[in-house]
Amino acid sequence: MIPEKYREQLYAIGAYASKLGLKAWVVGGAVRDFYLKRDTWDIDLAFSGNQESVAGFCVKQWGGDKHKFSRFFTYRVNLDNGLKIDMVRMRKETYPYPGCLPVVEPSTHIKEDLFRRDFTSNAWCLSITPDTFGQSYDPFGAQKDIKDGLIRILHEKSFLDDPTRMFRAVRFAGRFGWKLAPKTERLLRVAVKEEYPLLVSRDRFSHEFLKILEEPRVKEIFALMEKYDLLKFAWPGLTWKSALLNTKSVMERVGILACRLEESGENFIRSLRLPAEYNHEILGAWKVSQEKMSPITVLSPAKKRILHAVYPQLPVSALEPCVLQGSDLKDAGFAGRHISAALCRVRKAQWEGALHSKPEAFRLLKK
Repeated sequence: MIPEKYREQLYAIGAYASKLGLKAWVVGGAVRDFYLKRDTWDIDLAFSGNQESVAGFCVKQWGGDKHKFSRFFTYRVNLDNGLKIDMVRMRKETYPYPGCLPVVEPSTHIKEDLFRRDFTSNAWCLSITPDTFGQSYDPFGAQKDIKDGLIRILHEKSFLDDPTRMFRAVRFAGRFGWKLAPKTERLLRVAVKEEYPLLVSRDRFSHEFLKILEEPRVKEIFALMEKYDLLKFAWPGLTWKSALLNTKSVMERVGILACRLEESGENFIRSLRLPAEYNHEILGAWKVSQEKMSPITVLSPAKKRILHAVYPQLPVSALEPCVLQGSDLKDAGFAGRHISAALCRVRKAQWEGALHSKPEAFRLLKK
């Protein structure tokens, strides 16, 4: 089942691990995607012991870089060919209290590593150890649930341990056109009623929400969030906006949602803990949306794309800098607060498409 395009590299990794006395498996979403014959550039590997040397081998063999995440016994390898490989030592997890990050410790059996995953569809592995290469281990019925198109959690406390799984459940269901298994659906509804998502930090929620906005089938995912009343945890009053389909950019999709939230849009943007450069672009578009007047200065292409998505009927000239500047009005004899009042009047008219040039602006002001 391992696709031909990955076989050579994965076999080499498994062979090197075997020389170190380690067993190795492809685990999780990559196995699901192999089965569905979907292309993937993200592969998770699990090892029966310390995998640091294997990560170094990959970089030396194919070029790229590696990063260590010691808390979770993980190495991330970014190969020069674009393939991203997360390498973990087999582990098991416990949650000291609901919604917290797990306490992780090494495990001695691959089944324990699979059991810590979010859904059965991701709890499946394929051996890459040479003498068992490609052999499947599916203790929780992943293949059947994938075939039946079902999202199923692995145990009853799954959503309580990690409420972000609620958002992953609808993300995967929307992405693949699957349904939640009956018991999983019932437990998710209980988790919504008990407000489990409020147990996780806003940073962790933001990470999941931005992944939703990356999805091509974002409309279907929003429909599921509305169905299960999950959108209220994203932000009060947040709803699906068809303008989201006008772009594939996560930053622009956040901007569209923020503009449609109107006054509360600024707080929504800041709550997502975005990088500073994203905040600058999105807040700039949101401010123009709030004013509903042509800007004083030149807007960046990203700000324009956000605003055109929100207001598709807006004239092109509406998003160009105001045809008049304060100096023009001062030269024309305006002074003090009359300058700002005149500017606002012209900017609003330009936003509405009522004028396009400096002479037209002065004619408006003379009326």
